[in-house]
Amino acid sequence: MDISIGKFTLESLTTGMYSEPESCFREYIQNAVDSIDMAIDQGLLQLDESRIEIIVDEDHREISIKDNGTGISSSLARKTLLDIGNSTKLHTVNRGFRGIGRLGGLSYCKQLSFCTTSRGEDVKTVVTFDCERLRQLLIPGQGDEHTLQSVIEAVTNVTVLEEQSSSHYFIVKMEDVDDIATLLDIELVRDYVSQVAPLPFRKAFYWGGTIKQELKSKGITIEEYPIFVGRSFEKLTQIYKPYKITQDVALRSGVSKDEISGISFFDVATEDNTSLAYGWYADTEFSGTLADDRMSGIRVRLGNILIGNAKTLSPYFKESRFNGWVLGELYILSPNLIPNARRDDFERNDTFTQFENGVRITVGSEVSDKIRAASKARNNPSAKTIKKAEKTITQAESILTTGFNSSFEKEQVAEELEAMKKELRTIPKSAAPEVVQQKVQLIQTLEELGEQVTQSTNYRAKKDITSDFSKAEKKIIQAMLEVLTRNFARETVDSLYKEFLSEIKTKGKK
Repeated sequence: MDISIGKFTLESLTTGMYSEPESCFREYIQNAVDSIDMAIDQGLLQLDESRIEIIVDEDHREISIKDNGTGISSSLARKTLLDIGNSTKLHTVNRGFRGIGRLGGLSYCKQLSFCTTSRGEDVKTVVTFDCERLRQLLIPGQGDEHTLQSVIEAVTNVTVLEEQSSSHYFIVKMEDVDDIATLLDIELVRDYVSQVAPLPFRKAFYWGGTIKQELKSKGITIEEYPIFVGRSFEKLTQIYKPYKITQDVALRSGVSKDEISGISFFDVATEDNTSLAYGWYADTEFSGTLADDRMSGIRVRLGNILIGNAKTLSPYFKESRFNGWVLGELYILSPNLIPNARRDDFERNDTFTQFENGVRITVGSEVSDKIRAASKARNNPSAKTIKKAEKTITQAESILTTGFNSSFEKEQVAEELEAMKKELRTIPKSAAPEVVQQKVQLIQTLEELGEQVTQSTNYRAKKDITSDFSKAEKKIIQAMLEVLTRNFARETVDSLYKEFLSEIKTKGKK
């Protein structure tokens, strides 16, 4: 019996597959990083030499995504790029594995092309799709004699051109991109890529180091790739994950600020303690819903690429809205958790059921409890003061360990400790016995810390700047820190100082 696959299957795999046009960026990025991984394995380049470049040319209505991975050899290019749903990739190794992701751009432009070459070949292969012709053939009543295969043959063209044998790359190009699509809004593209792609944390987000150190201690490697977005090759800027130390929180009274005070980690495991996923979330005041949609919600990532969206884990919280009060990430570890074709969730199997239960009893329960406790504390003045004192002590202990940025900061810390003691003394003696006891203990701790601060001569510049700098040069560096601490918040000064220190240690003094 002859079986033919109808042409309308192609519509299901393009327009019908993805709920938002931006998904095509995710599909092309995941194919790019898979190719880069292969290039690294084959010794073609090092990770820090890898590069993914996304050009969004609104004036000419063109988009291109280029990577310097292995590319595809001329003998395989035609079959690889024209086969539908016949990928040789493995889901346990590659991020893209169904062989349909490259079709993502077909619905949003008049012409889609793939240009590729591999190391050692002196040619490049260009496969072009006539998307306008494709849409005509998919109109009911038009070209009804066509099958899926004949439609592909009717709308594609393959050419082979000369190329340098040292080259290896893959370029996706979308021409005459639809005006109605948001794909040409470069700021929206940057925001989307910053949330979805396997990117590094910004240097200014110093909690990123804590996260990576914890993951490393667990033997978990999270891949990060240099991805650049711009209007032209001359105007490219590197994209990072959007996380930052201070968050805007949407309240009924307006917008407030929540600062990250620490990072909590959680393990989603089976009943026999087989780890399925490992994650982190930021500890804050948990004052309300995060105002910045790029950061809200614990994001599920596989191969460091987003699965679903900010609300994917919301059903597993005691109240679904609480997921929007927190920021974090959950990295999938189990090969049995397989993304569905749309990459907005996972295939349903026994492992996924265990994953759901694991999320619910770990982070879903834990964060919900923390939010309720924080809300209760905010409505209890004494509890609020106790929590504030504990935070002040933690910050002072950290600064004493790392060293003061300046004498001004030392004075600030001493004043904050003294002010906190006065605030604790406002807690009435009639408060609950455990609160009164905490008050006494905290005041004693604050007094001891105050003495340590007064006597400390631990300045960061004195111990971090190498001995080949003269006393005069060290004084200049110290003066710079004095100015910074008078004009910027402590976390900003810390970030700038780390960057400055890295610069002078890397490049040398003279």
